[in-house]
Amino acid sequence: MTQSDSRLLSLIFLSFAVLVHFGYLTSAALFCAVLSAAFAIVSLSPRCWGPPPRRFVWPGLVILLAATTVLYNRRLQGAVFIETFAATAAAILLFLLVKHVAARILAVALAALATALGIATNLTWGFFDIDVFHLQQNAAQALLSGQNPYTPVAMGPQQVAQGVYKEIPLHLPYGPTVPILEAPLQWLGDIRILHILAAVAIAAAVLMLARRAGTLDRAAGVVMAFPLTVGMVLVSWIDIITMAGLAVWMVLFRSHPRIATVALVLALGTKPTALIALVPIFFWSVRARRQVLIAALVTALVLVPFAVATGFAQFYYDVLGLHIAGFPRYDSLTVNSMLDLLGLPVIPATVAAAIVCITTFLVLRRRPDTYGDLLAGTAIIVTVSFLLAKWAYFNYYYIAAVLLMLAIAGDNLALDSAEMIRPPALCSAAARGLRGRLGRGAGTGRVPGLALPGHEAHEPAA
Repeated sequence: MTQSDSRLLSLIFLSFAVLVHFGYLTSAALFCAVLSAAFAIVSLSPRCWGPPPRRFVWPGLVILLAATTVLYNRRLQGAVFIETFAATAAAILLFLLVKHVAARILAVALAALATALGIATNLTWGFFDIDVFHLQQNAAQALLSGQNPYTPVAMGPQQVAQGVYKEIPLHLPYGPTVPILEAPLQWLGDIRILHILAAVAIAAAVLMLARRAGTLDRAAGVVMAFPLTVGMVLVSWIDIITMAGLAVWMVLFRSHPRIATVALVLALGTKPTALIALVPIFFWSVRARRQVLIAALVTALVLVPFAVATGFAQFYYDVLGLHIAGFPRYDSLTVNSMLDLLGLPVIPATVAAAIVCITTFLVLRRRPDTYGDLLAGTAIIVTVSFLLAKWAYFNYYYIAAVLLMLAIAGDNLALDSAEMIRPPALCSAAARGLRGRLGRGAGTGRVPGLALPGHEAHEPAA
């Protein structure tokens, strides 16, 4: 089993975990989410596990990933997903087995048509009975009407005490890029057009990375099989917009910095949940750090007019404070939800934070060799964070799923000195000082996770 195989198995288990009960808690779903994290951890090992895989193993795994889309039939009224799975499986086999360009174009078109059919069969134009859709649609309409989109824009249930919900006016809980981007599409009647465009952008970013890495066949099969797009679009979860911006930025941050920075501004101005996905690349790349800081400054300038119009305290609560101050939800796909269901004490927030910090340290202690390692490590941090969060549903784990797709695409793309650079100077100085102190008493042994190879001192920063 290769690193790429492990990452694909991680994506399969994560997709099953999300789709078996549409992101809500079941024991099977939680078990598969933990297994997904385990396979992602295994994928960081450079050595193969078990005998070399046969040629049919990869197509079989990709078709197994596509098969998880059948689970939508348990949730959605338009039960067409056995048919869409059959079409997707045929498209995958056609793409992987027939090398002719026309056959491959036909395969991609067939897979795209299957996804579009799953969306179109279940989509009611301009309406979906969930607060996240009403908030976006009404906020976009408010902006079109010259009003502040952060005034109360919808009625919906809000948890006012643990397990106690009350119907109250709701404010838009997302960044201002959401109504800005969705306002033009509101004229067409449904803001989910933006979510479809975001899904296309993510697929394009994955394939661009795969083309550079020489993994186009494998990545294209995974993109065609990816099952979570239908749910993300239908429910209008904005994490798909955030991940479109992050995916485009991660692929283009070195080759096309201006386009990448604009994409990152769109991501930062949408929802803060996915920002944890920036930690590893921010740590390892000076170029990435520079662009993140520039994008953060631009995003702050975009936020200011909305914050002034709304009031800084209210705006902060709407966009960030609500996510921090909210009560835990014990129907979500988290460890604490399962502990509560079993009548056991939940994990304290400080302990959960410590576990996430330890996980982050263990992921960052060794510099990644490839984009695959970098993005798989990011997916591990994200998955562990959500497993220990106050709540995490379908849309949260979608972030980890996209990172795993990118990791599969970037499996063979090396992170040499031209692509990624040494750790932050402060960490490097601390590591050298620690090595010096240890060296005085115990030779010059390396400090695991901190010591840098000697040649890196002469490498230029990217």
